[in-house]
Amino acid sequence: MLKPVLMSSAALTVALMLAPTASAFDCAKATSDTEKAICADPGVKAADDAMSAAYAALLPTLQKDQQAMLKASQRAWLKLREQNCGWQEKAGEKTACLLEITEKRIAYLSGTPSSGPGYGDSARLTPFLFAREFGKGHCTADVSLYRFAGPAADPGEKAFNSWVNGQTAGMEKDFGAYTEGDLPDGMSCEYSASAAVSYASPDLIAMNVGVYMFGGGAHGNYYTAAVTLDRKAGKVLAFADVFDAAAAKTLAAACTGGIRAEKAERLEGAGDAAEIEKMVADDMTNYGEAIGQGVGDFANWLVYEDRAEVYFPPYALGSYAEGDYTCPISKAVLQKAAGAKGWIVP
Repeated sequence: MLKPVLMSSAALTVALMLAPTASAFDCAKATSDTEKAICADPGVKAADDAMSAAYAALLPTLQKDQQAMLKASQRAWLKLREQNCGWQEKAGEKTACLLEITEKRIAYLSGTPSSGPGYGDSARLTPFLFAREFGKGHCTADVSLYRFAGPAADPGEKAFNSWVNGQTAGMEKDFGAYTEGDLPDGMSCEYSASAAVSYASPDLIAMNVGVYMFGGGAHGNYYTAAVTLDRKAGKVLAFADVFDAAAAKTLAAACTGGIRAEKAERLEGAGDAAEIEKMVADDMTNYGEAIGQGVGDFANWLVYEDRAEVYFPPYALGSYAEGDYTCPISKAVLQKAAGAKGWIVP
């Protein structure tokens, strides 16, 4: 099995320019502004070609039901690309948007982790999809996760697949249906989930899943769920598997300073300096316990080769308008906090 090669954005762009183009669209037939923008920039066109090639390579490896889901997911992704990048008027901004979203799609379709040495000779994750259009009684669904293909071979693979199955079933239960009268006339509901492998090695896999849902209210809601698999131990890790109780307080304290500074920046303009300082101080008092709880739940941890990030969804530490918060923790701090157990990433 080939070992995945991890690249910087610049290196990836160069590699993309050498990618096969057999399955890419013909620029002579470009009609939309987005298609024309793709064809106008060699880097973006190369990325689009590579994405098409990754799609074509993945499709025949999937079971028939998953092939149908992949086709539906790709159609949904094209709509998402238009929503995210089509409105950009400045050429440079549109180009940057198209390149970023396409590189993420390439990584998903090819199963490439964003950090770590890769899967080596061990079983690798494969895309797992669920897609459905809006209809009577059910909402649009566009779920792009990963799982181990076929029957799980060991306890770790079984635990990982069980986590993915639980997330998929939970989203469908919570966001997948509506009843008559739930939605205003002409409005639809939807939910989506997109996974990224933040770290992969033969011993450890870390994946995070960004979830968005809209059920007809004033705005949609979103959050991130994460899972870290210790392949040697054969289990999805919990906080106590990595740190002791004393480390929880140390790590929560490390997060508090960064979140405090971020709050002050986001609240800028909400009052004078003294008023903002008071608002931040009040929030840090009110949400102190929530920070500790968030740090102590490993389902909030996004693990990378050089760091970890603890994720707090909207409302967890402030108003919805403030958005979500992420607390980055350096590898040196993690190694010290893990003590004799040792941090999970070498």
